[in-house]
Amino acid sequence: MKIVHVTDEVLETIWRFEERGSCTVEDVKKEHEEASEYVVDDEVLSELEKTGLVTISGTAIALTVDGKAHALPVIRRHRIAERLLVDVLGMPFDAIEESACEYEHTLAPGLTEAICTLLGHPRECPHGSPIPEGDCCRRSERSIESFVKPLTAFEIGDSVRISFIRKEDPVLIGRLVSFGVSPGKIIKIRQKFPAYVIQIENTQIALEQDIAADIYGVKI
Repeated sequence: MKIVHVTDEVLETIWRFEERGSCTVEDVKKEHEEASEYVVDDEVLSELEKTGLVTISGTAIALTVDGKAHALPVIRRHRIAERLLVDVLGMPFDAIEESACEYEHTLAPGLTEAICTLLGHPRECPHGSPIPEGDCCRRSERSIESFVKPLTAFEIGDSVRISFIRKEDPVLIGRLVSFGVSPGKIIKIRQKFPAYVIQIENTQIALEQDIAADIYGVKI
């Protein structure tokens, strides 16, 4: 039986909208209007305000300090789970949301830290959103070698599944994607010096070292 955590879901939604700027009551309702397991209406949002997790002013809704404290570990578990599903289990990039939602409610704190350490304390989820820092990140624990490494850390001949690209330049990312360099794609390292050369299917692509250093993947 699926357990629905309405408070977690709503606070997570507000968090994501606030990352992009601000959130309205209508944003929250629309985000959850297709959910069959629960309803998010004025009564639910009013109850969250009464418990001190959100503030509502006109059409705007925002997390309080307590609301952010409640939402942060949920967001962290969700995005760590996404990294696990893509980087280690190799799930398709567009098929991870439902499983990540399940994990965000079930991963114990100790297990979340263990997975984070295993992945090398990733800073972003596969969609490029920041992963809130955990205690293990602050302690910089690396007791297990990370599965996910920059392309520059692999050797000639290695086959690598791309996990994510740490670049904020949309034009550059667009160019890379047009060449087939995107999360989930498998590439082969052909050359590291003087130029960095990778192969995708029958096409070879030369990359500058700083770009190759910002493309992360898993050896397969």
